Amino acid sequence: MKKYLIFLILILGCTSDAPENLISEEKMESIIFDIMILNASYNYDLKIDNNLLSDELIYKKYDIDSLQFYESELYYSKNPKIHFNIYSNVKKRILKSIDSLKNIK
Repeated sequence: MKKYLIFLILILGCTSDAPENLISEEKMESIIFDIMILNASYNYDLKIDNNLLSDELIYKKYDIDSLQFYESELYYSKNPKIHFNIYSNVKKRILKSIDSLKNIK
């Protein structure tokens, strides 16, 4: 009986129903891109007041909250193909941005 209970808990815990307020893949890609750019600016130390820049500004830009972002990220992480595509597209956008900055010189 104990084995069946554990099995049932594992099965129910592994369901990947989409949350009610799931962020679309395209919007999620843009949000993650902006967060990565923001984090890169922190790492680059542009002498920016870090209190002025935060993920909260990005959430406000996309009209979401941190819980909605977290739930959507969790949902997509349970769907590896979609999750990979989102991050692959983010990587392409970052590389495109780098190339465009190199062309300015």
